[in-house]
Amino acid sequence: MRMKKDLTVTFSSNDRQAAQDGILFPLTAVDSAYATGPISYVTTNLLEQLGYLTPNAFGGLMISPLVAELFAAALEIFKKAEKTEPGDYPYVGDVESPAGTRTVYISPNRSPGKHTLYLPEDRRTGTAETRRRKPRMPARRKLCRRV
Repeated sequence: MRMKKDLTVTFSSNDRQAAQDGILFPLTAVDSAYATGPISYVTTNLLEQLGYLTPNAFGGLMISPLVAELFAAALEIFKKAEKTEPGDYPYVGDVESPAGTRTVYISPNRSPGKHTLYLPEDRRTGTAETRRRKPRMPARRKLCRRV
């Protein structure tokens, strides 16, 4: 008897789980005042690539105090896009960082009225909004069939 396997993989993640996994960084971890703003998360890849994560004395990483400038620039991109092209996501803009000028994206996340800041490559690799999509339920079918 041979069995054929149907290897359908369903990935599910929510923002809280992605933050626990180190994919997303909550802005409220820097300052609780960010809880009232429209941007609630930033990808850790963006923080690394733009030079906002630096090594600490214990072999880990710490966030640079300059990150407040990144968040302020992202908020300006958001406000400008909301006036000129509301709802036409992702909102795109350039920010100055310790690593130079980079293009960033802002898209809605699962929290109503909240958004995530990320790099264009985060979207392609699944570390931004594609990880937060609701999982599709696979069609009902047998996982194993007799052949």
